[in-house]
Amino acid sequence: MAQPGRSGVPSISVRPPEQLRFRTTALTNLGWRLGTRSDSFGALTFRDAAIQADAATLPTIEGVSRNLDFNLAPAEIAKVKATLAELRLRLPAYRLESLPVDEATRRKAFAFAKDLGADMIITAAESAQLADLDKLATEIGINVSVVSPKPASLMQALDASSKRLGLDVDTATTSLSGLTALKDRVFSVTITPGTKNLAKFLTQLSRVQPPNLQPDWPPTTDGGAKKSEVKPLFIALQPTAGKDPVADLSAAAASYDNDVRLAIAWRMDTLSRLSTISKPDKLATDIREKIDAAIPTRALAKPKKARKLLVMDLCVNGGYYHATIPQGNLALELIGKHTEAYTPVFSNDLSNLRYPAIKQFDAVFLNNVEGEMFIDPELMSGLLRYVREGGGVGGLHAATWASVDVPEYGELMGSQTGAHKYNGEPGTIRIEEPGTPLTAHFASKSFDVIDEFYHFLPGGPYSRDKLRVLISMDPTKTTLSGNQYTTRPDNDYGMVWIRSFGKGRVFNCALGHRPDFYQNPEMEKLLLAATQFILGDLEVDTTPSAKLKK
Repeated sequence: MAQPGRSGVPSISVRPPEQLRFRTTALTNLGWRLGTRSDSFGALTFRDAAIQADAATLPTIEGVSRNLDFNLAPAEIAKVKATLAELRLRLPAYRLESLPVDEATRRKAFAFAKDLGADMIITAAESAQLADLDKLATEIGINVSVVSPKPASLMQALDASSKRLGLDVDTATTSLSGLTALKDRVFSVTITPGTKNLAKFLTQLSRVQPPNLQPDWPPTTDGGAKKSEVKPLFIALQPTAGKDPVADLSAAAASYDNDVRLAIAWRMDTLSRLSTISKPDKLATDIREKIDAAIPTRALAKPKKARKLLVMDLCVNGGYYHATIPQGNLALELIGKHTEAYTPVFSNDLSNLRYPAIKQFDAVFLNNVEGEMFIDPELMSGLLRYVREGGGVGGLHAATWASVDVPEYGELMGSQTGAHKYNGEPGTIRIEEPGTPLTAHFASKSFDVIDEFYHFLPGGPYSRDKLRVLISMDPTKTTLSGNQYTTRPDNDYGMVWIRSFGKGRVFNCALGHRPDFYQNPEMEKLLLAATQFILGDLEVDTTPSAKLKK
């Protein structure tokens, strides 16, 4: 599938879209670039090798001096750049098969690589050469990954160098303990065909690059979450000898997508324990008072037993942070306090979602969560089992943007992603089911609000065949100027719905971006009803909308 052109250069790429592949998730969350060497395809020109790499579904290629000579004339360099642009390929690393002896030639090779967009030179070197390499790398602004038959033997010399110098390792010759000994000095990795326990290797590689959290956590503004610092690695797949390299590399890349999940999951799990809940203590007094005044004081149903509600607001590793998260947390805290319908437990520790630990809670409420929360297959399957066996889960506003590359999560919540205009727009919402316990209190069946109206596109899991849609945006009374490119052919823009999932219950509300939502008594009563529904105390008919009698 040819990808859209950029910078006016028509695309000849045949790679399928990459945004929902775990290799892309690894790039954004770990900094790991997946590709192959330009000499992986035999005696081909660099252009022909790049075409083959693209056909193998790989987004990057490592230039090798064997078929990408750093002595190319300017016109030839321009052709290389044109090839990369046409194929939408990145060249993050350049391999020198032999390190030039004189400093001037080395400088030329380093500058050549950087001119092509590379941030890393991969080459063999001895301990005695590291000081000069470090000086040149620092001056030019490029990293050097040193190839050695015994990488650990260079650690003492590397300890005396800058962070510009690191090591190249091979999965066939590097053990997990050996990888640990190299600490954060691993810059490039070759995945040899047939490597056993690759998932463990990649997870250990993630462990030796521990994440950090921004010092001003939690943020105070929309979008204030920053990604944890990453060390950009280049990971090269090596084709199996005697096999068609394109087909073999494509299969290896698909396997990598599975194996890298646990490496990402380890980082997400670690960050979840660092990410403290957004407390409402920094909210202005008048905001707190308005929210408190909107909170209902009586439960809609008597709890069948003492209820415990886990509330999470995790915006892990750069997930878009909403400044209204503290207001949502305050609302959920006060609802529990004033109505005695439940006791909220606020924690972002993902271990709470693992089965059977999750069974200590009667329901989980996801307040504007974003990022790769559910990338760990074990955690995702545990959540699904918990709900199927009778647990409950609720999502508020951005919850559909968590783990957009994990289809099981979108299927559970009833939707995934949701194109919208930032910070909202005026529109009309309508109460489609005014007779339910979640909606009976609304004074009008149709009213105007300002909010972000998510557009759950036809290609996603949103469907009235599975969901009981209670509230929707009225497209006949709303001018969606910022979203004309995301209109649905059926004009179906559900905003609030419920569903049964096995023996359990699911609630999702796409509204709630702006402070107005949390100061509205009708919306707060909706949240009360929703929490009592997912807790199992408020009985509600969850027959999908498409199956209701007109």
